[in-house]
Amino acid sequence: MPEISAIEWADGRLRLLDQTRLPLECVTLALDDYRQVARAIVEMRVRGAPVLGVAAAYAVAMAARAIEASDREGYLAALERTAGEVVAARPTAVNMAWAARQLLAIARAEQDWRAIPERLLAEAQAIQRRDVEANRSIGRHGAALIPDGATVLTHCNTGALATAGYGTALGVI
Repeated sequence: MPEISAIEWADGRLRLLDQTRLPLECVTLALDDYRQVARAIVEMRVRGAPVLGVAAAYAVAMAARAIEASDREGYLAALERTAGEVVAARPTAVNMAWAARQLLAIARAEQDWRAIPERLLAEAQAIQRRDVEANRSIGRHGAALIPDGATVLTHCNTGALATAGYGTALGVI
């Protein structure tokens, strides 16, 4: 079975599957600015708690690349403002706030503020990889608990479109 990817970092851009166009069309958005990612979140083009966290991490990393500052303090202040803008795109999505906090902690710990953009991009990519690994682990462990012929009911988005890949509850099935 081919995997569906709702999110991908490629060629310096974030590619998001526009979920508002499904199931009739498969349209991928190529975004190169954190504001575009925030708008896609507001417009429900990307949805599902895990993938929202990954999208927020990439948005903060994208913002970090665009900040023009003359010193570390000014850079960090601008990064915190832009991270707040990203989280405000869906303030109830705890995965987004968590991802923003993770990236801000890395930025604050980095003494060479000019190295922050690359460090944050690497962390966003790591968050994406860890999400896929966690989903596969949920699938492996959960599948062993469901007997043959069982009926499974899920609520909300639980498949590959709601995550960085593979799916949570649907990964079990």
